[in-house]
Parts: sequence; C-alpha cells; structure tokens
Amino acid sequence: MLILQSELGVLRGGGENFTRNLFTAVAGRGHRVAAAFVADRDGRYPIPLPSCIEPIPIRGWWSRKLGQATFSSMRRHLPFQDRHRPSWDRVQEAICWRTIRWHSRRFQRRIECEFTHRWGDFDAVYVHGNPILASRVARHRPAVLRLTGPVTADLAPVLRAVHAVCANGDAFARIHAFLGDHAVNLPIGIDERLFRPGPDSVRPALGWTDQHRVVGYVGRLTHLKGADLLADAFRRLSQTVVDARLVIVGSGEEERYIRSVLADEVARRVVHIEPDVDHEQLPEWYRAMDILVMPSRYENFSNAVLEGMASGIPFVASDVGGNRMLAEVGAGWLFAPGSVSSLAACLREVIDNRSERQARGAIGSRYVQGRYSWPVSAERLESIIASRLGVRE
Repeated sequence: MLILQSELGVLRGGGENFTRNLFTAVAGRGHRVAAAFVADRDGRYPIPLPSCIEPIPIRGWWSRKLGQATFSSMRRHLPFQDRHRPSWDRVQEAICWRTIRWHSRRFQRRIECEFTHRWGDFDAVYVHGNPILASRVARHRPAVLRLTGPVTADLAPVLRAVHAVCANGDAFARIHAFLGDHAVNLPIGIDERLFRPGPDSVRPALGWTDQHRVVGYVGRLTHLKGADLLADAFRRLSQTVVDARLVIVGSGEEERYIRSVLADEVARRVVHIEPDVDHEQLPEWYRAMDILVMPSRYENFSNAVLEGMASGIPFVASDVGGNRMLAEVGAGWLFAPGSVSSLAACLREVIDNRSERQARGAIGSRYVQGRYSWPVSAERLESIIASRLGVRE
C-alpha cells in the first residue's frame, strides 16, 4: 500500500493520527506500507512515522495555512463582539479553504510527477482527503479515497472514478446520500490500552487539586477548530467561577491569539497551554479534565472527543456534524456553533453539576470501549481493498 497524505509527517491532528494508527494495524497484518508526504527542502519532517511505515518525503517549501496566523493577530486588535464575529469568520474561513485548496493542488502535481514511473511498485494506493488526486491515481492503480468532511454532489463524477470512497461520521452520512453504495463506511479506532479511566498525574504537576474544576481542549489551534472561541468563553467563565481552570493541549496558528486573550490567566497559572504532547501521553491529560470542549466550526467525527469519552470524560461540543452523533449517546452537551456566549453559558451550567458530569462520563466510557478499535478498522480496510479494488493476497 502507498499512502498519499500531504501533512502526515507534519501535524499531530486527528486525520494524521487516524492514518498512523490505521496503517500500523494494517502493517501488523503482514502488509508493506509506504507513505508520501511533505517535508522541507532537506527532506526533514517534524513527526517521525511508525517504523512499520516507509517514509517518502516530498521535498520543498510547504504551508497549508499560509496567512492564517496574520488573520488571528489582526482579530486581536479589533473590537469585535459576538454579533460581529460571524462576518469576520466567513472571511477568514473563505481564505483558509482557498489556501488549503492551493496546497492540495500543488501536492497533487508533485505526486503525479514523483510517481510517474513508480505506480507499478504498489498494489493499491490510499489517498487522504484529496478527490482530484485520487481520481488521477485511479487511472494507474486501484485507489481508496478517505474523505474527512462532506463534499457536494457536483463532485460525484470525480468520486465515481475512484475505486472506493471511504468516510465515517457526518461525512459518510452526507456522501452516502448522493453516492449510494459507492461510499463505504471506514470507522475510526481507539487504542483501548491507552484511553481508559485511570489515575491523574497532570493536576499535581500543574499545582491544581481535585477541588479545581478543569476545562480541557485537545487538538490543533486553528480557526476551524474554534480554539479562539474557547479562549474567549473561558475568560468570561473565570470571572465568576474562581476555581475554574483551563488546560489546552495543541499548537497552531491561533496560539498567539489565544495566549494574548488569556495572558493574565496564564500568568496566574489558571490556564496552562501544552503545545506538543505525544499520542501515547494524551490519556494523562484527558484524565486531568472534568470536561472536554470541542468548539469546532465544523467537525466530522472528533478523535479527541472519542478519546476523552473512552477516558471517562464528558464533553461540551458545538452543535455541528459528528458532534451531534456523539451527543445522542448521552455523553455530553451541545452549544450554538460559533457563539462565545452560548459556550460560556453551557460551561457555567455544566461545571457546577458534578454528578451529571460523572454520569455522562461513565456513559461515554461504556459506549466507546469495545466498539472502536484499530484492528477492526484495519480489517475493514482490508475487506474494502479485496472487494472493491480486486486486490488479494
């Protein structure tokens, strides 16, 4: 198998963790796996792949979020209130998506050039999130496309040119509506050995006790993920809930904005930001939380929420996409998307209800354990390859 995913060796995001974990399990079933992704001009990349995946770095100068840090800095100086935020958000989102599209097209052209004479080295190709690239690859080798978010029906001819189109969560529901059985569900997995309820060692290290009420966030600090909304909402919350604490695990272009909004709280050690945590260490950080917040402006099916649920932590999430699906389990609460006021009010209500938090945390843990695993996901992908692509041992 060849994996084509532009930022596989660059980010610690959910999509990257999905691919690393899935193909570690695939390699464990006896298959050879290689992965092509962006790297700097010397072929270096910040996050090493598992040893079972052969890296093929695509050298160059790359930036998927060019200019987003500047937009975040500009927002810091504008006197926006909730009612003005949607207009600014629409401008920033439009530029963000166009930058991502430009990055994807550039990666596509490089891949087509690099592998012109190498397609025969692989039995099948897995493409992450790039329908055009997948349709081009399908001309040469059997191809699997995984979509991380919904696409519109006008892309159906491109998708049908790919041997198998996979998704999960909200993306699968929407794509299946117009693509029918050509869309296949490829579920996410969880490492049940890591993510489970257990003792907490992070709070003592931060100087926090069991009496403090800890709000947490795990993920990239990007505009799409809504980390800026959480920063503004927590600042309001901390003014009335003196024992509230916030721990943020992640980094990204919104980090400077978040640190500026929460500068006083960081100085008073009410807020702690941990930019880079290995996946294997995440359970310790989840267990330090009383509530996990996922404030995304769009979310397909959150890895972080699922990992938090497995660890016994209930969630507060924006009422979008896959967050709604997970809320139906009864393991969390929803707030109005993009609204700082709604998020702050929801947190204020939830943080005072210890018994309800514990009850919903237990519901989430029971739901996840035994239902999601990487070996099951790997077996599912193997089945898709055999049935849809005609590739067999």
